[in-house]
Amino acid sequence: MNLEESAAATGTSPLEEGVMAALWAADEQAAVVEGMWRATDLTWAYLTEDQTQVRASLEGLDSDQLAHTLAWQSLDHDMLFDDLGDPSMSVPLLDAVAALAPLDCEFMMTTAVRKAAAAGTGLVSSGLETFPTSAQIHALTVCMSVMLLEAHGRHGAQEFVTTSVDNYVRRGHPHPYPRP
Repeated sequence: MNLEESAAATGTSPLEEGVMAALWAADEQAAVVEGMWRATDLTWAYLTEDQTQVRASLEGLDSDQLAHTLAWQSLDHDMLFDDLGDPSMSVPLLDAVAALAPLDCEFMMTTAVRKAAAAGTGLVSSGLETFPTSAQIHALTVCMSVMLLEAHGRHGAQEFVTTSVDNYVRRGHPHPYPRP
């Protein structure tokens, strides 16, 4: 449906329809950017072993904010998997990273990640999609953190995230919310 048809259907002018479409697009972009930053901040918290920040990172977010964070983290996870290949997912390292997670999702998350690692499959096939959104985000982030730590070590993994942050800012997406 074009703007004229949409305007006729809603009783508004094409200009009003265009403005509404532009505002929706701007709101959606802002939500995606916020999700991008929340996912990145959570990864940083896991890599720096900041348990307080890991546990507080998703508190108070509404379902839309969680959905955008999950969407971004899913994309980042898939890109990282493509870049690094099949991770070994060392169980001791996995346990150490997962121990930083909120208690309410730590067990289900480590179970899913271990199941996926043992079967050589992705997290989705391990039942991850049945978890609450915040637990899905934490599970993906733990997996990503372990992959980065195994591939680059702690310092290199942190440099990887720092490079991503620098790229976000350079592309005109500054941090959209106050940092704790």
